[in-house]
Amino acid sequence: MIKNISKLNIVRIGSDITYSSLKKIGSGILESFCGLIKEVDFSHHDSPVVESIDAQLLTMILDEEYAGHTLGITDADLKTEDDDEFYNSILGGKNPKNDVAVVSTNKLTPQNLNTDRKYGLFIDRTLKVSLHEVGHNFGLTDHASYRPARNGLLCPMSRGEFNKFGYRGYVKVIIDGRGKNFCDECIHFLKSVYGHRRPSKHFLKDALVPSAH
Repeated sequence: MIKNISKLNIVRIGSDITYSSLKKIGSGILESFCGLIKEVDFSHHDSPVVESIDAQLLTMILDEEYAGHTLGITDADLKTEDDDEFYNSILGGKNPKNDVAVVSTNKLTPQNLNTDRKYGLFIDRTLKVSLHEVGHNFGLTDHASYRPARNGLLCPMSRGEFNKFGYRGYVKVIIDGRGKNFCDECIHFLKSVYGHRRPSKHFLKDALVPSAH
């Protein structure tokens, strides 16, 4: 169980996402985890520009530097030690040994990111993957089936099947098909483990020093 569930550190690694867009993602997380997460703190992690990074190593670095409930968002490809080439690159992951989850925007960017609509789609996808990984921080598990929430959209924890679609198809079918509301099973779990919490005033803490982007 997360030691301090009410505060989430969102750490930007790289500069693919603007500060204003990062705040939109933070607001979306606050809304989806209403009553559980009450504060989002933003930081920018300076790191060498790399095309890829080991996902577990990144979670360990963030845990050591920020400590606590943390979500890292990077534009680098997240790698694992899986022998299968298809699975050794992931959209996001959570380290079971700490309270840190990470998300890669590398495969979430639409082709020709040159319109407001496509940039909005990019941010929406990043939010949905972030909800999935933060859900893992709370102890929620993947839904192998395409389980909908009450609004008919897929629960954020829906995982589906990778091999059926390939990464590009997976993003369009599963990620784009997810909503921002959790299914009844996930809601029941959160209430059972963390108790019923009344919605309270949320706030975003401006702790990020924006880069040139």
